[in-house]
Amino acid sequence: MPKIDGKSTSAILGKYLDSVEFKGLADRTKKDYLGFLSSFEAEFGDDPVAMFEEPESVIEIGEWRKKWEHSPKRYDYAGTVVTRFLNWALKTNKSLKQHHHTGLTKQYKSNRADVIWLPEEIEALLNEATPEESRVIIAASEGGLAPQDIGVLRREHVQKTQKGRRLLLKRTKTGNPISLPVTPALGALIDTMPEGQDLIVPSLTGGVLTARRASGIIVDVRKRHNAKAKKDDTLIAIRQKLRPYDLRGTAATQLLRAGCSLNEIAVTMGWGLRHAANVIENYAALVPEVSDDVLEKLTAFRSGSHK
Repeated sequence: MPKIDGKSTSAILGKYLDSVEFKGLADRTKKDYLGFLSSFEAEFGDDPVAMFEEPESVIEIGEWRKKWEHSPKRYDYAGTVVTRFLNWALKTNKSLKQHHHTGLTKQYKSNRADVIWLPEEIEALLNEATPEESRVIIAASEGGLAPQDIGVLRREHVQKTQKGRRLLLKRTKTGNPISLPVTPALGALIDTMPEGQDLIVPSLTGGVLTARRASGIIVDVRKRHNAKAKKDDTLIAIRQKLRPYDLRGTAATQLLRAGCSLNEIAVTMGWGLRHAANVIENYAALVPEVSDDVLEKLTAFRSGSHK
């Protein structure tokens, strides 16, 4: 096996992957980083890391990132990962004296605050779903759980409170703790679990539900419903632009009405306060029957009287 030059990009990358900074990342983030860094090493591994001190290296990195130009989000992520690595090489490893891969313009812009599942669309989804599929939909639309968090729900996460019950768990992506009030629909999920079953929302075959499968179930149910809606004028079509993640806007509104503060909702959803307020405000505008209920709370938040 040829000896790796200690000043090569491969050598410094190896040290980064063995660093406290990299090992401290969440498991999902490490997996994502490794995908980009493996490709980066294949492209630049034999080159001296000092090449990134030259302004022209930004152009070469840009050419490498074009592998993901079909996906603005992945294109941006590749740039972020490289910047993090080069910052570490500069500030911690001291193998670089400078680098110019900073201040990148983001290509991906996403604001889905106004993309809301309407009550009739969720109802159509539930009417089409099997009982097992319904559990996934309810966990997303009532609990606001991201697909990767639905499958981790277990009996041990259910706790009694003075006013009822809550779900206490850690978000898979960030490790941050979240506390959700158990609404009647979520309570039904818990209370109808077969004796001896630990998973609140298992896969359709009874095993652990993965994030991809949780999203896939919702998409599959929509496809089945919309196929019927094409042949039956009495059925509404569920909009194609809606994603499983967008069910969280519905859940955020329900949590606000159930007594959660806007700050609690933002933490639970992993949103900023302003985004949480915008999502709920857009939902209220589209669903008049909840407008009066949430307007007072949003007004209090924006005036500062929520503190």
